[in-house]
Amino acid sequence: MKRLWLTAVLCGSVVASSPHAEAKTCTLDVVPAATLLLPYFEVDLASPGGKTTLISVDNASDQGVLSHVVLWTDLGVPTLVFDLYLTGFDVQTINLRDLFAGSLPPTADAARDPSDTISPHGPLSQEASFTGCAGLLPPPPPAPAMVDALRRAHQGLSSALAGGLCAAQPFADQVARGYLTIDVVRRCSLLTPADAGYFGPDGVAGHDNLLWGDFIYVNPDSDFAQGESLVRIESDPALFAGRETFYGRYVGFAGTDGREPLPTTWGTRFLQGGDFGGRTELVVWRDSRQRTAPFPCGHSPAWYPIPWEFERTVAFNEEEVASQLSCSFECPGPLPSPFPAEANRVAVAADGFPSPFTFGWLYLDLKTTHPLGAGVRPLSQSWVGTINSARGRFGVGYRAEPFDSGCAPRTADPGQ
Repeated sequence: MKRLWLTAVLCGSVVASSPHAEAKTCTLDVVPAATLLLPYFEVDLASPGGKTTLISVDNASDQGVLSHVVLWTDLGVPTLVFDLYLTGFDVQTINLRDLFAGSLPPTADAARDPSDTISPHGPLSQEASFTGCAGLLPPPPPAPAMVDALRRAHQGLSSALAGGLCAAQPFADQVARGYLTIDVVRRCSLLTPADAGYFGPDGVAGHDNLLWGDFIYVNPDSDFAQGESLVRIESDPALFAGRETFYGRYVGFAGTDGREPLPTTWGTRFLQGGDFGGRTELVVWRDSRQRTAPFPCGHSPAWYPIPWEFERTVAFNEEEVASQLSCSFECPGPLPSPFPAEANRVAVAADGFPSPFTFGWLYLDLKTTHPLGAGVRPLSQSWVGTINSARGRFGVGYRAEPFDSGCAPRTADPGQ
């Protein structure tokens, strides 16, 4: 038993020292990071047994870590924030349906949990205490009015969270949509990355690359579940000072957040026939590069939709025949953007996304050369995931293949 315990301790030491071992900034490498992105979520608010999104947040270190969760609408308006404490090597799982029911995950640091009953730690785990957490850990349950406002905000309805305005696309289907970010932080707060004081030398956000996790889309009605790793965004404040970064729009594109930017160009397969009659869907997160404020219902943010360079999107079939998705003089007008929001889920060959082939792959250049606003440079980072479903029998989800990085966006068209 002593020998086995020694082995466990040595393995724990290796794991604790591993987060930085093979990290490479400006790439989507599978290593712990300072920020995690859930690029898209959906929760059916009309049916307790309907589709929902599950996530896990993991700590790769033996030390206690404080993380900060922010929910954003699909148009990039922050709605809900809470802190999530992780003991060493901890994992916290969250069903987003619980958040929209007013149930926040109960966690507490050592100072708020001296009896070790809320966030117990194991023999290989360490505890920690953080400042500013009185009254915020464990997170207090939101009032019923706040829960109702949260649900309305993520459905594109007028909401008290938005001052009676709207904050999302209105699909009128009682499904809450949006995306989620999780940052390593130094102290508890109710700030979001869009607020002053969140980044900077004395800011809330930290730079330790210690978080990893995954997400799963669950749809009981269709007997489908697909999952993927949460997008891991590493921090290196010295490297990214004055450069493009993930949170660039909130720090004046000065690189103060220190987070690596995401790619702009992607490739992914699509399957549209045979057993894959359930079709291919793309989960696409895009950066509008502007702060989004609530807007009058019936209208949209000034930047909406995010431009789509359809001339730089190419579909290939399995015989390498290429078809550029562009409009000729016979088209009644420019093709509408299939990815108009910051968080999107779109079916290939439907939902306004044309595809002339049944099987093949897509080259997606999600940069934009169009003006995005006064003083905003025309570049847009993104993330693309693929979901293939097969007639209620099985489904699979995976990340598309990045063809560049946000640090060095690809400029050539396919074949060049």
